[in-house]
Amino acid sequence: MSQVKTKFKRNTKSDISSFLMLLALISLMAGGWHISRKKTRFKEASSLPFYKVELSQLEDGEYEGQTYTSFLHLHLMVTVENHQLKNIEVLENDGLDGETAKPIINEMIKQNKIVVPAIKGAELGSLVYISCVSSALSL
Repeated sequence: MSQVKTKFKRNTKSDISSFLMLLALISLMAGGWHISRKKTRFKEASSLPFYKVELSQLEDGEYEGQTYTSFLHLHLMVTVENHQLKNIEVLENDGLDGETAKPIINEMIKQNKIVVPAIKGAELGSLVYISCVSSALSL
């Protein structure tokens, strides 16, 4: 009886190219998902209520505002004295861009305006802060 030996020779070039194609496909899918999520979040942030508030019409006091989105929960206490934003205290800040966008509070107080330029790299969180302050002061 003769023995037949079969040797399987692996084609390593083919294996590497298959792996690279699979890796590229996974990367494209992940990138598409990330872009889709970001678009959804921007759409949600742009649909938040933004009220025109005249600080000269506000009485002194503390005003509470809450804005909840799928990516950030924000709860603020806004203090107004002599028609000026004196303090904005963060009571709840949970989610994406919440801490990164927090410096927008200082800009609002410094400029005595609710609508100020967004914090670079935290545009979504900045929109939530602006909406939350404007909602608090519109009541």
